[in-house]
Amino acid sequence: MGEKMNTITLETERLILRPLSVSDFDAVYAYQSDYETVKFMYALSFKPGYVVSEENTRAFLRDRETEWQKDEPAFYEFAVVEKVSEKLIGHIAAYHLDSDQMEASVYPACELAWIFNRASWGKGYCTEAALKIKQFALETFGIKKLVAHCDERNLASARVMEKLGMKKNWGNGPREYPLTGEKSTEAMYALDIKDDKNEN
Repeated sequence: MGEKMNTITLETERLILRPLSVSDFDAVYAYQSDYETVKFMYALSFKPGYVVSEENTRAFLRDRETEWQKDEPAFYEFAVVEKVSEKLIGHIAAYHLDSDQMEASVYPACELAWIFNRASWGKGYCTEAALKIKQFALETFGIKKLVAHCDERNLASARVMEKLGMKKNWGNGPREYPLTGEKSTEAMYALDIKDDKNEN
């Protein structure tokens, strides 16, 4: 093997992307327990007044840290650190979708996902990080298709997906939040890599 996966660091003009770890607990717990931040996050959304479990957040981080130690991780979850402040402002991930998750014609494929704290919203950080992760996924997985999902009400995430060159594939799938039972509508955005290459 070449470079050990847990040493990967990516850099943009304003951001450092490095492996998410258990040591990031304080920053991650702060935004994962913020209702406004997670209200459109499928696995994290909760009802106002709900107390988010610290142990669940620690377990999530342990799982991500363990994945980084593997020779061939199934996914890569990066902490996003603002260069100027040196503060962790969110995390972003690339998930390698296997052949039983996608039709053969678009395998291999990759799904992107992200979450950023409210203080960082409106500054273009998510788009900046997502563009870098898109490049990383192309180079790492040799993918044919890039996908991402969001609640149709989450217009900010949808705009980021569009800035990545992704187009809305469908927007009438059911979305029911596991912690609240709230029902909404799922939107999927996708980019066929061959089309993206033809445009550049």
